[in-house]
Amino acid sequence: MKRLLLAAALFAATVSPAVAYTSYLKPNEFWVVESEVQVEGSYATQFFTPSIALGGNLTILNPDGQSIAAPRIAVTASGATDLHADLPRGGTYRISTGEVAGQVANLVGENGAWRVLGEGETPAEGAETTTLQTITVADTYVTRGAPSRTVVDQNIGRLALHPITHPNQVLVSQGFQVQLLFDGQPMANSAVVIYAAGDPETKLDRYVVTDASGTATFTFDAPGDYIIAARHRAELPPGSPAAVGSYTTTLTFEATDQLHAETEIREAAEPSRRQRTPARRRVGRPDR
Repeated sequence: MKRLLLAAALFAATVSPAVAYTSYLKPNEFWVVESEVQVEGSYATQFFTPSIALGGNLTILNPDGQSIAAPRIAVTASGATDLHADLPRGGTYRISTGEVAGQVANLVGENGAWRVLGEGETPAEGAETTTLQTITVADTYVTRGAPSRTVVDQNIGRLALHPITHPNQVLVSQGFQVQLLFDGQPMANSAVVIYAAGDPETKLDRYVVTDASGTATFTFDAPGDYIIAARHRAELPPGSPAAVGSYTTTLTFEATDQLHAETEIREAAEPSRRQRTPARRRVGRPDR
């Protein structure tokens, strides 16, 4: 109970004012044998059950860190964004939403906490007010042939989960180390929550608090697919749509009993970005 209360306290100032949805990206395979991969993306209240499809502006980075095209991105009836990516070369690829900005909410301070103003509501005279915008990033990595580090060491967004352990070489027996960064600087004493498949996003009883270097080390009871989530609030730069940003960054990966076998991959030509097919309709979370 004490750990749960601590997690709730660490996260209390960072949760979104809207209905709780967290974005994720999950490939059908994290270690790919063939030259393609399918990735599911969604906003969800339970992992990995899709609820609301992501937008179609997903980024695929090849092992050199260059953006490449997706042959197909479509919205499914289950509420997921379904991406098919060609992986012509050996190495580690990164699939990311990039930073996704949500709608701006008006907040009022009451009893030492913030709450969202209702539509048409006027705050009490003298009440403290501010504006807040959600900013999310969802990441995952897949490897074909043999792992590489270029895209793993490339940060996306202000709030970044930088894997120290290669995200496609996570062993149950050795755990997983990540460094939490904000604007490139380590974030000490910050909670990073880990969820297993089937966990609701409100489950906060399994988390790690980062050390002085911003590093969190996760351990596992069993192999499986996992997602870690970091949340943080910070002032937005001048000229932004809101005063404060509510940041959430997730990373989906698998923990295994043994490492995948490395193989040599004959390189093929990569598709042009012009081949990309956009999502069939506008999608996104309900607070956008």
